[in-house]
Amino acid sequence: MGEPIPPKSRGSTISIWSCVIAAVAVVGLLGGGIAAFDVQRAVDDLRGEELRRLQFNAERTGAQIEGQLLESKSRDVASIKEAPWLRRYWSQNLMKQSGRLYAAVVDRAGRIVAHTNPDLQGRQPASADFDATESSSATRLFTGSDEVLTLGEAAINVQVSIYGGGDFLGSYLTGLDAGWLDERLAAERWSRARFWAILVAGMCALLLLSSVAVVRVTRHTARLEYELDAAHARRISEMHELVLGIAHEIRNPLNAIRLNLHTIGQVFRDEAALDDAEIRSMLGEMTREITRLENLMREMLGFVQTSADPPAPVDVSDEVQRAVSFFGPNLERRGVQVRLDVGEACRVAMDGRRLRQVLLNLLNNALEALPAGGNIEISVQRRRGQIEVSVTDDGPGIRTEDRERVFVPFYSTKASGTGLGLALARKFVEEAGGTIACEERPDRPGCRFRIVLPASTGAEVELAT
Repeated sequence: MGEPIPPKSRGSTISIWSCVIAAVAVVGLLGGGIAAFDVQRAVDDLRGEELRRLQFNAERTGAQIEGQLLESKSRDVASIKEAPWLRRYWSQNLMKQSGRLYAAVVDRAGRIVAHTNPDLQGRQPASADFDATESSSATRLFTGSDEVLTLGEAAINVQVSIYGGGDFLGSYLTGLDAGWLDERLAAERWSRARFWAILVAGMCALLLLSSVAVVRVTRHTARLEYELDAAHARRISEMHELVLGIAHEIRNPLNAIRLNLHTIGQVFRDEAALDDAEIRSMLGEMTREITRLENLMREMLGFVQTSADPPAPVDVSDEVQRAVSFFGPNLERRGVQVRLDVGEACRVAMDGRRLRQVLLNLLNNALEALPAGGNIEISVQRRRGQIEVSVTDDGPGIRTEDRERVFVPFYSTKASGTGLGLALARKFVEEAGGTIACEERPDRPGCRFRIVLPASTGAEVELAT
């Protein structure tokens, strides 16, 4: 399951994917067009190369025949039918070439005087395509089949006219198997098409992967902006609550002090009569209210100040055990059982005093929420580079609508609470790069506070030592 997309980023994500789909379509169309052109060009080049080779060999052999006739001063092409060089060339060279179907010498009357298959000598071609009369050009290229010359096979033929003393004496014919050429062209077409398919598919895949990376970065950036905006809005809300809380918390003690001072002033002006015990009581009440204001100011300073010292790695398991030992007498007096589940040394980069204050606050809240004989469970575990601390009690729990509000400054479910303890706890945890949450206990009634902090790396621990 992916993380939820912030509402304002959905439109940009859709726009990005629209551009990606359009880009992939353009790449596919352009690649397909280039591929079709390249495949056809490769097939045409291969066909032209085979035909040029066929024509070159035919013209060279025809020229050699003319040279033989000129040397022997013969005007009859039949005189070369037993020429050793011709038979040797046909048997050892020409017919060993792939796709070569036949070669023959035909006189001016159309009679086959020499053929790669000696059994066909003396016969005449059956097809009119193989007309032995003089051609308008010295070399003629044509496609056709003949029951005699090509043994009925479709062939691409080259006819080269043979001259002697300026007279037409006959023709030299050779043929390439058309079926073999078609198979070779089909293989070349498939090879080039497969190459281009892989290339275009790879380009589209690379574009898609790049786009996915861009979308993920965009979504992550949008989510961070959304979280920053939410955190800013929460801070504004907290400051509003903070100002109202300060005004409320300061106004009540000041009103009590002012009222008591007014009454004492009346006594000194002889406008009222109070005995010494009543005056001492009023002075003690004013002292308590002043002490309360001092504690409030101290907590407020802790809420607005940041830690000046760089955080040093601290062992969470040790701090948990120290917090439990600190509350040991209160736990025994109220009969509360604490069960610890701490793993190996789990270090986090957080100020030790702040971590201790957070743990003492959570443990004190759990203790105050429990009746006599309750249970508290504290767990410290390492999970995927993070340290998770959970403090769970089996008290009455916290209502769903109050689980987020308990971290707001001056909000408290206790009559005597200032409402700054959990606000400070969240501030300290978040400044250390972690999170804190109030959750419902899954198995039975109660409440669980869960803290997640990034674990210290070995480099941080080595630097601290």
